[in-house]
Amino acid sequence: MESLREELELITDNQHLTEEEASSALKKIIDGKISPSQIAAFLTSMRQKGETVEELTAFVQVMRDAAIKVDVDVTGAVDLCGTGGDATGTFNISTAAMFVVAGAGVHVLKHGNRSVSSKSGSADVLGALGVAYDLPVPEVETCFNQTGMAFMFAPLFHPAMKYVMPVRRELGLRTFFNILGPLMNPAGVKRQVMGAYSQEVAETAMGILANLDTEDAITVYSRDGLDEFSTTDTSVFYRYMGDGDYSGLTHKASESGFRVANLSDLQGGDAQTNARIIQNILDNKATIPQREIVVLNAAYGILVSGKVSTLDEAIAIASDSINSGNAALALEKLITCTQDLKKGE
Repeated sequence: MESLREELELITDNQHLTEEEASSALKKIIDGKISPSQIAAFLTSMRQKGETVEELTAFVQVMRDAAIKVDVDVTGAVDLCGTGGDATGTFNISTAAMFVVAGAGVHVLKHGNRSVSSKSGSADVLGALGVAYDLPVPEVETCFNQTGMAFMFAPLFHPAMKYVMPVRRELGLRTFFNILGPLMNPAGVKRQVMGAYSQEVAETAMGILANLDTEDAITVYSRDGLDEFSTTDTSVFYRYMGDGDYSGLTHKASESGFRVANLSDLQGGDAQTNARIIQNILDNKATIPQREIVVLNAAYGILVSGKVSTLDEAIAIASDSINSGNAALALEKLITCTQDLKKGE
């Protein structure tokens, strides 16, 4: 076993690691060279010190390099995901939005997992909808090439996490991996909308994305606690378009013609409950608040894809995706494709 003693001495002395030091430490961890006790000490010490954007950028790059790659054309493709941990109990909004985005003709490469902090994660609700969400690389690539959509089940693409996950589960604390997760898309998407459980994390995540090969991305936190664009309160977001600059912006639902909702209007439940809500949204049978928050979040996904240049255009396209039945058709295509591929394994 190797040691992180030098790094831990720096961190506990409230000193930040260089990018090289941060990379070296995480590489040793994911290579299985560090004991669980030292991994736990590293994660908790980093949290207590407070991670810098430079450290986190190094961590993301290490994890991206270690991931099993999905080799597809990501031009114009988007990921819609979040950190989770907002504890608001809403249904799976970004998962619903992926089908609206796909129905609008934008390719989607979504990266996600089972629930960690809620009753239903993206993989849970996709499974309840009938999607075979746990396909390996060749089948994921085939599905994307056939449908313009794919879901990448995180545990299958990040084997390097096997030494970290037991420690994270035992700690039961938020660590920097909560921020890293949405930034580790195995297909290497360069366009995404990422929700965050706090404004600070949204700003930090954007700082990381601005250091990487990002073409267009948004990170968002809403003042009602949602890690999505919200229709109940002001959303604070950051946008980076590859120009080296980003700054905080705000959005209120009423500015785009949406009704102001209550969090109670957006409540979900277990995977089966959330699947019914999503199916109703796609079938244009949902409540107005359920539909509108999905349209809003899908619109931002369409916006970062580069398909349109204004949010108003994106909202109109997202609405039409549902009204035309194309969003529901996108789900049907993903179910059929993934199930056929699953049978052929």
